[in-house]
Order: sequence, then C-alpha cells, then structure tokens
Amino acid sequence: MGGDPKPGLGGVFVMKGYQEEEESIQSSVVTKVKGIVLINSSDTGQSLWGPEDYVIPPHGQANFFITTTVTEIPNQTLDNCAESDTVPDGRCSDNNGCPRGEPVRGGHGIKTGRCLKKDRNDEGTCEIRGWCPGEESQKSNVLEKAENVTIYIKNFIRFPRFSFSKSNVRETQDKNYLPTCNYDESVHPYCPIFRLGDIINKTGHRFQDMAQAGAAIGILINWNCDLDTLTFQCDPKYSFIRLDLNTTVNSTTTFNFRYARYYKNATGYDYRTLFKVYGIRFHVMVHGKAGKFSIIPTFVNFGSGIGLLGAAT
Repeated sequence: MGGDPKPGLGGVFVMKGYQEEEESIQSSVVTKVKGIVLINSSDTGQSLWGPEDYVIPPHGQANFFITTTVTEIPNQTLDNCAESDTVPDGRCSDNNGCPRGEPVRGGHGIKTGRCLKKDRNDEGTCEIRGWCPGEESQKSNVLEKAENVTIYIKNFIRFPRFSFSKSNVRETQDKNYLPTCNYDESVHPYCPIFRLGDIINKTGHRFQDMAQAGAAIGILINWNCDLDTLTFQCDPKYSFIRLDLNTTVNSTTTFNFRYARYYKNATGYDYRTLFKVYGIRFHVMVHGKAGKFSIIPTFVNFGSGIGLLGAAT
C-alpha cells in the first residue's frame, strides 16, 4: 500500500535519538579590531585614526562600536554664543524667551537672558553659556577605507554536561594563516577574522549607506556539535544580520553620539575638541547545542521505535 513512510527504528539513528543533548552553552567572546583609516577634513586637515581612536570601547568586548563618520569641532572654549537654531527650546522672539540661568532643553548650554537675532528677523536664538563655537558650520567626514578594517573574534565555548570545551580558532602549523586569512564562507569558513565591508555585504546592505547614518549588526556564531567519537563534528557557523530595521514604519535608526577630548593651553586655560560620530554597533551572539551517546535516550527511543513499528504493522 502507498502512503507516507512510517517512523521506525531507523528514525532513532537518523534523528540521533541515541544522544543526550545539551543547549546550555557557556561562552566567552574577545574581539580585536585592526586597520588604519584616513580622514580628510576641510576644517582640521588630514589625520590618521587607529583602532584606539575609532573603536568604542577599546577593550575587546562582545559588543562594540566602530566609528565610520565623524564631525570634529576643535578648539571649543567656555564662552557665550548663540544656541543652534535646530533646537526648539533655543528659539526666541525677545529676551523674555530666554530666562537667565535656565538650561536649554535638548541644547548645549545655559541661557544668559539675551535673545540674539540676525538681520532683524522675527525669530532668533537664545544666547547660551557653553562650549563655543557650536556644530553648525562643521562638515561630516567619512573615515576613508573603513570597510577594510578587520575584526578578529575569539570565541571560547563549553558544554558543562559533557565537560567539553573548544575555541573557534583552529590550530594550524601554518604560522602565516591567521595573519593573512579573511573569513570567506567557501574558501576560509573557519577563519575568525572578518573584513568590515564583507560583514555589511552579507546583511544585504551597502557599506556607504551604513557609514553615513550608522547601524546595528548582529554577528551570530552557532555551534551544532556531535561529540561522538566516530561522527565527531564541532565547528562554528557564522551568519550576519542587521538588527536596527524598523519593520513597522520601514525606516532605520541612526547611531550617533558625542564625546570630547580636553586640553589646557600654555596659560592653563581649558579647551576641548568635540566629536560627533556615526558608526556601526556590533553584537556578537553565540548559540549552540551538543549531543553525545547516552544509554538512557537510546533505550527510550529504541523502545518507542519498536512500539511505532508494531503499530504500523
């Protein structure tokens, strides 16, 4: 008689019903970013940035941020200047709109009590006490060749039930392998060094688009391990996904923030350089399971298979 095949004893072996499984993987991730990038700024000239400049935080964590675009505002000093006209609470029509001592909500300083106007316009901006000059006249600069930056991911995993530990960095006699390889699904599927541009391409997006507005990327490491001696297999599989897509409104979220570096001049006066940076935030996520022969699931599933075989006949 025709019909669907009935489950039987063969299913115990095909589905590895003779194995005990564990999915509570323990994991540690260490990252290292390498590469020099160039910035050509019409305001501050040419400069070179290394990982210590563009990786935040620079401590090898599983979650980290790589700067791809930067706006640099040098030589800011504590002074009085006009609030940005892009800040709603900083707009005014007269001095009454700028109460002295009140912080500008979402702004850059404390109101001084003066409303500053240009060309007798009806609307002006409040004068503030803050770090001046502001950001309005500065241009953003993309870090050139940032797509060639590489990310070295070391992943150490353990399945405690089986007392089994492993790393994603393969042992090799070739001392030049790690310094020269880049991950490639076909050519180098186990190389733990990933080129930034290749990661972005794997998500189906363009690097230049992400470099301008920023993004969040997930690097997924999946371990599916067979720990039996005759069929041993335990190698990581890598995949990449963009995490910040908003499916409800078909838009993305920009990733940017500001930080400053502070200095003193020869007279002891404080000044700073402000950086507004856009970039890509990476999240390395590890999942996995392991299976190994155990007599208990073997007997249980073998007995179930015999029962199903009897029912089928």
